[in-house]
Amino acid sequence: MSNKIMANAENLKTPQTTLVRASARHLHVAPRKMRLVTNLIKNLNVMDAITQLQHTEKKSSGMVIKLLKSAVANAKNNFSLDTDRLYIKSITADMGKVMKRYFPRARGSAFVIRRKMSHVNVVLEERKGGKKAGKSRLELFKKKEEAPQKENLDQKDSTNERQEKEHIKQKTFFTEEQRKMNTAQNKRRLFNRKSGE
Repeated sequence: MSNKIMANAENLKTPQTTLVRASARHLHVAPRKMRLVTNLIKNLNVMDAITQLQHTEKKSSGMVIKLLKSAVANAKNNFSLDTDRLYIKSITADMGKVMKRYFPRARGSAFVIRRKMSHVNVVLEERKGGKKAGKSRLELFKKKEEAPQKENLDQKDSTNERQEKEHIKQKTFFTEEQRKMNTAQNKRRLFNRKSGE
């Protein structure tokens, strides 16, 4: 009992961060298909998540982009938060209503088609600290490209690497011979089967 009370007291001491919520209801996509998209962007920076969704070819990705933009607008206008520091704390896709449609089948029977809907809820939070919400993937990729290559070409051609190259050449030579032998054996087996032996 005392441990739980201590944990709650510690949570009260820490400064509370503002959580920005937005939801989209009655979306005409099954929640199982919606979760394929929402699981891609969990714990991502909002701008990274939007670029990720723009390159995802799913029906639900456009719906989630609209929802994220709405949540960012809420954060900016209602809570005056910095949009560069926002990240997706949680995003859930829940089951909505189910529309029933019927399809005729044999002997006058009907087959029920269940058209499922989903509700999507997103919670954004602002990362605290001097840095922004982590560097975007694009910035990290550019840094890797711009990093100068310190290794010289002479150092690369050391004796160990030469030995490895020779070893690889020998391996490829043996694999080519083995491939030729295998094809010859397969042909023999094929003709043996046809002749009935």
